Amino acid sequence: MDERRAPSPLALALALTPGTLLAGMAGGIAFPILPIAGLRLGLSLPFIGVVLAANRAVRVVLSPFVGAFADRHGARRTMLLGLACMIVVMALYAAGIALRHPGAFFLGGRLLHGVASAGVFVAAQTLALQAGGATQGGKTAGSVRAAIVLGVPIGLVVGGILADAFGDVATFSIASGAVVAALCGAFFTVPDLRAPSRARPPLLESVRAMRDGRLFAVGALNFGLNFAASGMVLTTLALLIHDRHIALLGRDEQGTAGLAMGWMTIVDAASTPFFGRLGDRFRAHARVATSAMVLVIGGLVVVGLTAHRAGLLSGLAMIGLGAAGLGPSLLVVMGEIVPPERYGATVGLMGLCGDVGGMLGPLVGTAIFGGGRAYLCAAALLIVFLPWALWLSAREVRDLSTT
Repeated sequence: MDERRAPSPLALALALTPGTLLAGMAGGIAFPILPIAGLRLGLSLPFIGVVLAANRAVRVVLSPFVGAFADRHGARRTMLLGLACMIVVMALYAAGIALRHPGAFFLGGRLLHGVASAGVFVAAQTLALQAGGATQGGKTAGSVRAAIVLGVPIGLVVGGILADAFGDVATFSIASGAVVAALCGAFFTVPDLRAPSRARPPLLESVRAMRDGRLFAVGALNFGLNFAASGMVLTTLALLIHDRHIALLGRDEQGTAGLAMGWMTIVDAASTPFFGRLGDRFRAHARVATSAMVLVIGGLVVVGLTAHRAGLLSGLAMIGLGAAGLGPSLLVVMGEIVPPERYGATVGLMGLCGDVGGMLGPLVGTAIFGGGRAYLCAAALLIVFLPWALWLSAREVRDLSTT
């Protein structure tokens, strides 16, 4: 399908929703369950950190190749293959708990989840760039990212509540059925938006393009965001709630963790389209990203210092707003730098940067966990990356003044 026949941002988001929503839901279910279930079944805290980081480790290796595959064979096909792998992932989680051998099954499931999630989410972001064009990049990226992110809070909440009500095995069995439905829906709704050019540059050429200072800065910011938000926060929040004895709506620690994580990602998903349109309207995607990064830093500090429900929810909301501003803005800035026939490979490379952060987040978070120390360290790391965001903003203003 050529660019003139690409669907509108809203139509593309609706087309991607069955696959991305339920894939995100299946992935989100694991976060409030695996840490507590692992501890209950005898896994050590460091090993749980390895399990939670394993999918990111796989994506670090595979994401660029998955992006190149999407460029050559189509993002639609890439997404369908990712969803098929996700079905097996849920079955492995359930088997680990049912057979009381969580170590091998959890680790195997998380490794395969890296393959599955790379296929789904690299494909979705590539489709967003292909459909957005020069004037609606932020709107399209925001709409598609909202469709991706919205599945996670549903999974977090549903995971905690279903595990509390029916047990862990039943929860993962339900999730497996949901992904089967996602695969069927994606087969009929996801379009093929491959760029019309038949020339596909090799992956090594896309890697060399990372020498562009702007792409390097985007990659660094994506690393920082994923280290803090999807890496450290999502994988240690259940432990923080357990340590501080915080409860929401009368739920146990698993249910509370699911609700708290869900709150953060709902704020993220609801705000993402707004930030995308804001960047389009004022041609200010880099400046939106810089402001959003300041919000993430502030949210990490609040979560790290608070011992009360109100402070926890406020800090998580700030992190969610910051992630909503950074996500689509970084994707659009990247799309302004690379040609359409290289979108998939470059999205994969940006994903690699994010996945390195997401992989190190659980490892560092569980290793230095104790009170709010991990969150304050994450905030300090993002402060180190802030000058790159300011440089991108200054370059954006300079480029606008010369056009």
